[in-house]
Amino acid sequence: MMTLSRGGYPVWLNDKDAAELGIKDNDWVELFNDNGVFVQRAIVSARIPRGTVFVYHATERTVGIPKSPLRGKRAGMNNSITRARLKPVLMSGGYAQFTYAFNYWGPVGVNRDTFVYVRRIEQPQW
Repeated sequence: MMTLSRGGYPVWLNDKDAAELGIKDNDWVELFNDNGVFVQRAIVSARIPRGTVFVYHATERTVGIPKSPLRGKRAGMNNSITRARLKPVLMSGGYAQFTYAFNYWGPVGVNRDTFVYVRRIEQPQW
């Protein structure tokens, strides 16, 4: 039952990491770093390695999102905590594999790995 869709794109956490942070399955959590803030429900699972937070890159907002305590208003989507990192080596030469698209620059997918802080939202404010 824990692998069924919960009406959004949840944040997957390791069960031991979640226990240390006081997060239980289906709690609202806030992920944040220097780039932005992201709020969503948590799925606690032993299938996720320790020290890792996993979010599928598929946006589907079918449920309301509470306000972020850090921002004081609705938080962003899953891309709000990531940024594109340019690799200067790949920018030389003008080869065919060098492409540009929104929030993506270059042939490697390094723009999805980032460091975040995770905390439980005690009382979600709508």
